[in-house]
Amino acid sequence: MVSYSSLLLAFSAIAGSLAAPAESIVKDDIAKRGPSNFVINATNATSSLARRSAINYNQDYTTGGTVNYYHSSTGFQVNWSTQNDFVVGIGWSPGSTTSINFGGQFSVSSGTGLLSVYGWSTNPLVEYYIIEDYANPPSFGTQKGTVYSDGSNYVIWENTRYNEPSIEGTSTFNQYISVRQSPRTEGTITVQNHFNAWGKLGMNLGSLNYQVVAVEGWGGSGSASYAVNNN
Repeated sequence: MVSYSSLLLAFSAIAGSLAAPAESIVKDDIAKRGPSNFVINATNATSSLARRSAINYNQDYTTGGTVNYYHSSTGFQVNWSTQNDFVVGIGWSPGSTTSINFGGQFSVSSGTGLLSVYGWSTNPLVEYYIIEDYANPPSFGTQKGTVYSDGSNYVIWENTRYNEPSIEGTSTFNQYISVRQSPRTEGTITVQNHFNAWGKLGMNLGSLNYQVVAVEGWGGSGSASYAVNNN
């Protein structure tokens, strides 16, 4: 397991978490939770699978409420108190099958929170998640199978979003989602294992667009601080 303590020291000055009373939420289907959050500049599109070693992409999407987000070339930090959806994190454009190391803390006081590798492909247009930790998760769609990777089983889901915003504008597209059954806050994610498992189920990706380690949340409060690399 990779040690991230030295990298996370850089974030200690801005570390913080929000205390809020626990609240009950309705676990909506992921396709119905609100406006799509993943619109990016078209210049990120590429057909190359080559991974640039240095972090070169920042995902900073918020739709309202309080979301305090900070990032650097090695990690990011966020604390939030919002009923609206947000997705923040850092990574690479384009993405690839290279394994990703991540480490830090992920705490959700109320509402829904997801910690994942998150990205897109084109031709076909697909939004994908490899979810490592979660609180009050939504319904993810239709269960397709399982894959064992990095010390845990993951349940594989497929979901369709109709006429929603995407990296190609308003479109209908599929979501491919792997959900870890023994949640964790740090480790190595063997991305290739998930792509292979999805492909065997007929869930094929196209040309990879951006790929980030991301925190997504809505309907409550929490905090996270992460170091990220692919070395």
